[in-house]
Amino acid sequence: MIEVALKRADESGLNALSMRSLAKEMGCGVMSLYNHVKDKDDLLDAMVEAVAAEIELPNPSLAASPSDWKAELRGCIISAYRMMLAHPWLPAQWGRSLGYAKNRYHDAVLGMMRQADFPEELACRGFHALTMHVVGFSLQVLEMPFANKRELRTFAKQHLIGLEEQELTYLHDHVLFHLAGKDERSDFKYMLDLILDGLERDLARIE
Repeated sequence: MIEVALKRADESGLNALSMRSLAKEMGCGVMSLYNHVKDKDDLLDAMVEAVAAEIELPNPSLAASPSDWKAELRGCIISAYRMMLAHPWLPAQWGRSLGYAKNRYHDAVLGMMRQADFPEELACRGFHALTMHVVGFSLQVLEMPFANKRELRTFAKQHLIGLEEQELTYLHDHVLFHLAGKDERSDFKYMLDLILDGLERDLARIE
């Protein structure tokens, strides 16, 4: 049932997912679904859990050196980001679930830093910076008002006209930079590395 619900939500969005439509797709009565979940909220929690269970967790035994903890955390956060993009409905629903799989992911991120000798305060700040980066960046990417590069270029060119009229030179040049295709580096990974480098720097100051 969860797999069918995930497929429907991934393809058509949560608005297309109802207990009735799910039952129809599975070829059963609506009441049969309530043998497995209490209601749609319970179903959504189970869907979040199913995706969270697929996130690649860091290996706590590799927390001894800076290069290892950074690489392990980096891989875990990138895995979580990929899950968010693969399931476009997920970022907006991420805060709803308190299930084991999601908690295990959060515990693993905190545990990696604590086992790398992060003091509790720095681990707390790092945890929130990393988790908010994943969810926030995912929401920004998924809620862009265009579906492909052609729509992006049309939107940007229209935007440029207004920027020229308002004489907003630096923002105008910024849009041109994107239109020229010079932004080849992954912004998500670049910002993730800024966070990890900052955490490494702060940890070194404490030590």
